[in-house]
Amino acid sequence: MQTTVLLYLTIHKTSSLFLLLRYLGSILSEDNTIDNEVQNRIKQASAAFGRLQRRVFQNKNLYLRTKVCVYQAICITTLLYSCEAWVTYSRHIRALEQFHIRCLQRILGITWCDRVPHSEVLSKTNCRSIEATITQHQLRWLGHVVRMPSNRLPRRVLYGQLHHGRRSAGGQKKRYKDQLKTALKKCKIRPEALEDVAADRNT
Repeated sequence: MQTTVLLYLTIHKTSSLFLLLRYLGSILSEDNTIDNEVQNRIKQASAAFGRLQRRVFQNKNLYLRTKVCVYQAICITTLLYSCEAWVTYSRHIRALEQFHIRCLQRILGITWCDRVPHSEVLSKTNCRSIEATITQHQLRWLGHVVRMPSNRLPRRVLYGQLHHGRRSAGGQKKRYKDQLKTALKKCKIRPEALEDVAADRNT
C-alpha cells in the first residue's frame, strides 16, 4: 500500500501551507473538508467521460439506454467514489450536480440553448440526481454498519461519544452524524427505528 503526501501552497491574502493526504484514491484535507476531494472526483470523472465521449456517448449506433448504463457504471462510480463518508454542503452538491447535468446533456445531444429543464434531462435518461444518489449510498453504508457486530470498529465509531471537550459557541462545522440525520429525515426514517429498518434488508 502506497501513501503519497502532497504539499500545496495556497495563496490568499497571505501564503499558508495546507497538508493534503492521498489515501486509497481519496484526498484527506487538513481542514477536514471535502472541497479538494470533490474537485478531484469531478476531474477524474470528466477525464473518464472524455475518453468515452467519441466511442460511446456520441456513437449514433448505440441506444440511449446503453450510453446511460456506461455513464453510470464508469463516470458516476468515479465521481462518487467514497461518497459514503462525505459530509456535503450545498456548494459540493451544486458542483457535482452541474457536472452530472452537463454530461447527461451531452449524451442527449442538447445544449443550454435548448432550454431543457434539469428535471426533464434526468427523466429522459432515467437517472437520479446526485444528491439522491449520495443519500442512497450513505444510507446503504449506514445499514451495513448498523448490522455489524458491536466489536467492529466502524460501528464503535458510529455509536461513540466524546467523554471530554465540548463544541465552541457560534456556527459549527457539520458532522458526519448530522449528515446521516439529514439523510434519514429525507427518507422519513426515525433515528430510533434505524436498527429495525436496517435489520430488514427488504426495506
